[in-house]
Order: sequence, then C-alpha cells, then structure tokens
Amino acid sequence: MNDSLKQDSNLRQITRLETEHRYSEAEALCRQILANSISLPARVSWQNRLAIILEAQARYDEALTCVETALSTLEAAKEQISLSTGVFLELATLANLGRIERILGHYARAEQTYLQAIHLAESQGLTHQPRWGNLVNELAILYKYWGKFDAAEQLYQSLLSVFIEQYGEHHVKLATIYHNLAGLEHSRRRYSAAEPLARQSYQLHVELLGEQHPKTIADGAALGSILHGLNRWDEAIALFEEAITFFEQQLGCEHYEVAINLNNLAASLQAKGELQQAEQAYRRALAIKQKLFGEEHPDIGISLNNLAVLLQQSGKTNQAKELFAQALTIFEQTLGTDHLNTRLCRENATSRSSTQSGLKEEFMSRQKQEKFTITTKPEKIRQDKPFIQIEGKLTEAQLEAIAAGIIAMN
Repeated sequence: MNDSLKQDSNLRQITRLETEHRYSEAEALCRQILANSISLPARVSWQNRLAIILEAQARYDEALTCVETALSTLEAAKEQISLSTGVFLELATLANLGRIERILGHYARAEQTYLQAIHLAESQGLTHQPRWGNLVNELAILYKYWGKFDAAEQLYQSLLSVFIEQYGEHHVKLATIYHNLAGLEHSRRRYSAAEPLARQSYQLHVELLGEQHPKTIADGAALGSILHGLNRWDEAIALFEEAITFFEQQLGCEHYEVAINLNNLAASLQAKGELQQAEQAYRRALAIKQKLFGEEHPDIGISLNNLAVLLQQSGKTNQAKELFAQALTIFEQTLGTDHLNTRLCRENATSRSSTQSGLKEEFMSRQKQEKFTITTKPEKIRQDKPFIQIEGKLTEAQLEAIAAGIIAMN
C-alpha cells in the first residue's frame, strides 16, 4: 500500500473510532503514526488530529501543547513545502489553537489567534472562501462565549450576506448561519426571536436533505431547545424523543448523541414537573457519558449538576449535596476555578434554594468548524433551568457517513 492510500486508510479508521467515541484507540493509532518516519507536513496534520482527540477527552492542556508543537513543526517544514500547503496547514493549526484557547477561557488570546488566521487567509486572497468563512464563524463563536453578542451578530450577518451572494438563498450553508443566529438569540434569552431563525434552518435542511437526514434531526433537537425556553415543553419533548430514537437506531443506545438528547428530554420533563421520569432520563444520560468518558470529564460534571438540581427540587438534599460536590471537583480540575460552569455549580452547592441555577451545555451545529455554543452572560445567570445540551460532537463528514450508512452500528 503506498503512503497516500495508507494515510487515507488511517484517516478513515480514526474517523470511525472518533465517531464511536473510542478515543483511547484513536489516540493510540495517532501516536503510532507519529512515531513512524513521516514527512514534516504529514506530522503537522497528525499532531493537529491528536490535539482534537485529546480535546475530546477534556485533556485540554495536552491538546494545547500538541497544537503548539504542530506550529513549531510547521515552521521547520516551511522550506520543504509549497506556499499554498504551508498556508493550508497554518490556517488549520491556528483554528485548532484558537478553539482550545477558547475552551480554556483564554478569550483574549483566542481572539488574537483567530484574527491572525483571518488576516493570513485574506492576505492570500482566500476572502469569502470556505476556510475563511469557518474562521470568521469561529471568531463569532468566541464572541458569544465572551458575552460579546453584538460582535458575534455582526459577524454572522456578514457571513449570511456573503453566502447568499455566493450560493443563493436555498443552500445548506445558509441553514448553518440561521442556526447560529438562532443560537445567539437563545444566548440572549430572546426565544421568540430565536424560533423563526431555528425554523428557517430546520426547514432548509428538510427541503435540501430530507426529514430523516442526521443534520435535519440534529437541527430539530436544536429547535427543541428554543421551544423549551419558550415553555413549550411538549413540543420540545417530541423533538428530543425523535432525536433519541433516530440516533439509537443509527449509532446504538450508548452513544453520546443519545445522551445529549436524554439530557434535553430530562430538562423538559423536569420543567413540566414530571420529576421521576426526568430523573430516569438524567441517570441514563449520566451512565452513557461515564461509559464513554470515564469519571472526570466536564460532560460528567454537567450531568451530575443537572441531576443534583433535580434531586434538590425533589427534596433529596443529601444526595444532591454529594453530586454537587462531585461536579464541582470535576469542573475545577478540568475547566478551572473561574469558569462559568464552575461558578454556577459552586453557587448551586452552597445555596439553600430548592430550585437552583442550571448550566448550559453546548449547542453545536454539526458542520465541521462551523459550530457555536449557547451560554448565558456571566452577569445574567439564569436560575430556573438545568444545562441544556442541544447537539453533540459529530462533524459534518461523520453525519454524512451516517446518512450513507457507512458507520451505522445497529
């Protein structure tokens, strides 16, 4: 097998392992490849891929070191590669660096990283090209996390104009931006403004991809989060249950996508006062995540916090106190003491109120590097709902593979 075919085979295998959340196996294969004698450009690519795998395991400091190593390797490789290859690798590496810096809460550093990448893309005539658009979108994500909602909206609206000019008004890229704008309004808690944007995204996916395409199902779950915010819980529950059924059939009953939608379902059941059913859904989501990630991943902290909020609401204060303590330890160790999730969980653990502040989980579009998160502003913490996790970590390529039946597990 020649080097190109072998690399393609390795990429397919790692993509499958990542999709199935078998990260330790994906990491081992990636490290095995890096241990071999490979070209410097290939080494940069695999160092970036390893960083993504480490990120998925919440090993953010290791991921950051890996990306920084990739940048150093790239500097050494520039004399051996073409300008276009060097630019491609640098943009990919800077995108990874900015994302990890954002996850770690280094917002000012992440902003500079993204601006550097955008400037590089523009200097090479890549303005309005997909990679440029991805970087602008990532910068908007950062601004949303940072609470700079107006700046995020300006970038999204700019991208929307570019995409309409390039693709017309009936294209999946527009669905992504409508999805992101809906998420931005959700972050502002302007749910009535968010709903029509979410429906535009959903309807475009239905028309372009069909009702049973993974992207359409994922967008329906995102719409469910907004309906949840509007207190239209029965509608939200129907969308979450549809997503659970779909991803169970496509990926198996113990997949991350199933856990995400179980969390959402539990939140809406809890809001309706159906506490026993909500507890069952939260516990099942937690069990799936523990099997996938172990005991010390931020996702585990989110599920523990949500379950603790419900137990406290149910009067089971001792059990709730124990789970809050476990969640707080996880957040402090993985996200740091000043992260919003850590602060919210700490408030929950020390409050005597029966209905505590919940935490917002990630609301991500499935397009690779075109994702956003829904968060609340730190100074405006919502006190009546648990973390809502709308979408998971499948990339666009992985969703397309599911649609093609390539990675179906049932």
